[in-house]
Amino acid sequence: MNYTNASDRELLESCCLHDDLKAYNELVARYSPKLYMTCQLYLNDSFLAEEIALDILFWLWKKRREFSIPDNLGAYLHRAARNAVISQLRRQRRSIVETVADFSETAVGEERMADYAISCREGEEQYRKLLSGLSPQRKEVFVMSREQGFSYKEIAQKTNLSINTVENYIAAALKHFRKGMVSIVVVALILFY
Repeated sequence: MNYTNASDRELLESCCLHDDLKAYNELVARYSPKLYMTCQLYLNDSFLAEEIALDILFWLWKKRREFSIPDNLGAYLHRAARNAVISQLRRQRRSIVETVADFSETAVGEERMADYAISCREGEEQYRKLLSGLSPQRKEVFVMSREQGFSYKEIAQKTNLSINTVENYIAAALKHFRKGMVSIVVVALILFY
């Protein structure tokens, strides 16, 4: 088999059905840069992005015998990378919350918690202000996704929009928030460092 010219499906079948390490290595060579870029886009941490990308590809090898071969491996791995990034961000958020909770138990923490509470209030006000700057439909889609926890598919069904439109609305809303939230990040950095 010519591994460099083989399709993803051929490589994956060879890898999964015949434990072909060369086929797996070709898949790693094809997809590790793409997965890395996806993770890096969301995390802005090259070490963590590389670790997540390689973990996904290692999982593919580890589960090769149980793995049902998808029609589009690239899309499947991209979705796996996005899910892994979301899990990582949730873990980081929990870690930050735990750190803040530990910090608040100390005397110095109590002094800073007042500043933190003010910053949180200001952050909430800024968030609400930015949220009100979205068009009504984008606002509805964003709130359903981020505050109510609906999936894109559920949002599309409830709003009679296509999933692509929902994704575009969320992307545009996040871009809008990124532009407006820079000041909040600066305030948080000043308070905690």
